[in-house]
Amino acid sequence: MSEIEALIKKLSPLMEEGSEIFRELAVFFGPGSKIATHQGDLAKFLGRKRLYRVLRLSGSSYKDCVYQLVDEHPESMEALGMLRYYTSPGGSIKWEDIESAEIALGKELTTNAYGWMPDAWTAFEGADGDGQDSSEKTHGLVAILAFDYGD
Repeated sequence: MSEIEALIKKLSPLMEEGSEIFRELAVFFGPGSKIATHQGDLAKFLGRKRLYRVLRLSGSSYKDCVYQLVDEHPESMEALGMLRYYTSPGGSIKWEDIESAEIALGKELTTNAYGWMPDAWTAFEGADGDGQDSSEKTHGLVAILAFDYGD
């Protein structure tokens, strides 16, 4: 068991190791991330009385993925916390495209009051030579959401 998996178990002992949320948290906070993630965000994310959901989006650009998140999953705006990571097609991250997507997300959310805690993102390089030509390669966004399940 990796250090991050052990920390997830410590912070949320009832979460099943084989669950989708456990696996995605291990990816988000694990090795390979191009932006350092902070374990303090994990502790905030795994708060008491929470339900979790993972959304996987893909599109022709990172911004396309963000618009899908906003348009097709309005419940994500009600989340208490959101961790998200972008995956690049073909192994090359274009940081300006991710920045543009994050700006678009911020602009879309100005109409909705939100206070995600934590609100963090990172990126991972995709696999080189995945058998797709450049016009077929897709950008990815995985959003890990935490919701309050009440009293």
